[in-house]
Amino acid sequence: AAAAAAAAAGVGGGRSGRVRILIVEDHWANRKLLEAMLLQRGHELDCVENGQEAVGITATKEFDLVLMDCNMPVMDGWQATERIRQRGGLNARTPIIAVTANAMKGDKEKCIAAGMDDYISKPVERRRLYEIIAKWTSAGDPAAPAAPAPAIASTA
Repeated sequence: AAAAAAAAAGVGGGRSGRVRILIVEDHWANRKLLEAMLLQRGHELDCVENGQEAVGITATKEFDLVLMDCNMPVMDGWQATERIRQRGGLNARTPIIAVTANAMKGDKEKCIAAGMDDYISKPVERRRLYEIIAKWTSAGDPAAPAAPAPAIASTA
């Protein structure tokens, strides 16, 4: 019933009525900010700190959307996206959204060339984040009320 109510409210996607989102972000403050904004909407979250961890988790768990920082230690977001796309299988076609402080001319094109589907710049604006999620998932109206009982998991 809760999933049906969330769907009727235009919130969520995927099988559970929520959007399953992977946050790939090495900076704790940016990660916590994204978590807070997404949990308010009732989305189901997993968080990792670098591209290598993102490649690993996307091989075993299905997501509706990936929010991928670009500049990270161990493996950057461009490399991680290329590996996820090249590997095929689970999450190979999942929308990957670049979340980066790089706002220079050509940065969006670099993200798209790496296999990312869209781009959002930091600092992330709440409304823009919700619009991106609605655009790439079945989340519906970005102005819809939040869904109840969000879930979060973190490997960090």
